[in-house]
Amino acid sequence: MARERTFAERLSALIEAARVDGRAPHSYREISAAVERAGGPAMSPAYLQQLATGKRVNPKIHYVEALAKLFGVPVTYFFDEEAAAAPAGEAQLMAMRAQELSPQGRRQVMDLLELVERYERAEREGRNPEDAPR
Repeated sequence: MARERTFAERLSALIEAARVDGRAPHSYREISAAVERAGGPAMSPAYLQQLATGKRVNPKIHYVEALAKLFGVPVTYFFDEEAAAAPAGEAQLMAMRAQELSPQGRRQVMDLLELVERYERAEREGRNPEDAPR
């Protein structure tokens, strides 16, 4: 049976995924500022570092909610092993963020993905993407 990841490991995975994907925020200072800009509670860069390294545990729920909102994941990401499956890259982060959309929003995202896939397939096959079948 796999060991359940800690809050610190889950938060660190989100921060690292943001770094790999080239999305801001990257540093604890940037994360702190982004949370405040989004209307979340004040969290010092030092506090965020302590959360991400496991020196502080069990943050209050309003901090968890603010971090989940910032990284575009459901709050359950931090508590539910299934929801917290290690973000393996952009595709998984996109899927986690899509969970928060309305059914109409998810359908629009799927339509957009299908369109991009058609265009890229046409380009790989050496066809004009504008002539891609719909």
